[in-house]
Parts: sequence; C-alpha cells; structure tokens
Amino acid sequence: MQLMSIEDLAVYLGDSKRTIYKYIATGDCPPYMRISAKNIKFDRSDVDAWLVSKKVDPKQERNKK
Repeated sequence: MQLMSIEDLAVYLGDSKRTIYKYIATGDCPPYMRISAKNIKFDRSDVDAWLVSKKVDPKQERNKK
C-alpha cells in the first residue's frame, strides 16, 4: 500500500489541492482513508483504479451526440 496525501494526489493528477478538495466534497474522488479530521490519505492503487474508471472512448462519446 502506497499512501498519498492530498498534496501528493494533486501533484500526481496535475491538479491543485483546491480541485482535490472539490472532488472530495462532491464525492467524485478515489476511495480514501480519514486518519484524523484533517488527515486524508489515498492508496495509489485506488487512485489508479479510479483513473481507469474515468477513461472515455472518443468514439462512444461522439455517438452520444
């Protein structure tokens, strides 16, 4: 298990910490562990699985229109 902080996740995704907090607030984020009230950790394998679930096939997207 490789744990990532919010800061680590932001760097990994190329997003800001603010964006990560928005993902968490909307529930559109990888599973995470709340170590304490202000300490959230993500398992890198969960992050990778979440990213795979976000893949979009351009052909299918085009056919939706």
